[in-house]
Amino acid sequence: MIQPSTWHFKTRRLVALTFTLVVIAAFWAMNRWQSDRLGSPAYFTGFTALSCLMLLMLLGVRRRLPFWRLGSVSMWTQIHLYVGLFTTAIYLMHVPALIASGLFESFLSMLFLMVTASGFYGLYASRTLPRKLTQVETQHRFDQTESGRHQIATAAQQTHGRLADSAAQQVLDAFYQQVLAPFFISRPSLSYVIAPSGYRRRRLLGDLKELDRYLETEGRQYAGQFAALVRRRDDLDYQYALQLRLRCWVVFHSLLSVVLIVASIIHAIIVLRFMG
Repeated sequence: MIQPSTWHFKTRRLVALTFTLVVIAAFWAMNRWQSDRLGSPAYFTGFTALSCLMLLMLLGVRRRLPFWRLGSVSMWTQIHLYVGLFTTAIYLMHVPALIASGLFESFLSMLFLMVTASGFYGLYASRTLPRKLTQVETQHRFDQTESGRHQIATAAQQTHGRLADSAAQQVLDAFYQQVLAPFFISRPSLSYVIAPSGYRRRRLLGDLKELDRYLETEGRQYAGQFAALVRRRDDLDYQYALQLRLRCWVVFHSLLSVVLIVASIIHAIIVLRFMG
């Protein structure tokens, strides 16, 4: 059964999307009207797009200042999303081609498309990554990742130090020295950070399970402790990779947006000089 809050959210989203599409249609009609009357539709859509870009920048700043009591961050995020959709439609009305022909104009077009693409990726990431983060049993803060790795490596070293000196458990000792110790003391590889997966976790846990046939009861207990530490370390690296992806996106999107606004203002100044 769908909860009432879910209905309210879907209703608000449908109303907001419908309103955005109606406004886009109205601006498209105004743009056609100016074009049919030999007006200056490019000026109309161009300065509308510039105004929207500045508004989007202000909305982005507002989303990152939650202590201002001017509505919830979620509400401002939704406004940012629909204003971005409207701005994309205005851009398509403004340009004769998706990428302009002039050197500066083509640079400006590429900037806008990159910002738009990163914005849509941010929408996808904000819908999927938090769900993936909450699937991990233990939640880890990004700024405490290094200390978390150190604690796990220390716990693994202490477990290794308690291994009994028997011939059977020397197998587990060798496996720790050759495989587990490098895993616990090293950072995740770049490939893992870019595309985290459960491959290395399954491989290490599978190798530990294979050692059971060579171990006594106490050795299997130590192997189980190592397996628990492998899971903890993999969960920590998985959350680190996803949180780092979100942070990199915020920096990338913000920097590109600033460059886009500066370039758009320069473009507007050039247009105004030609108008004069």
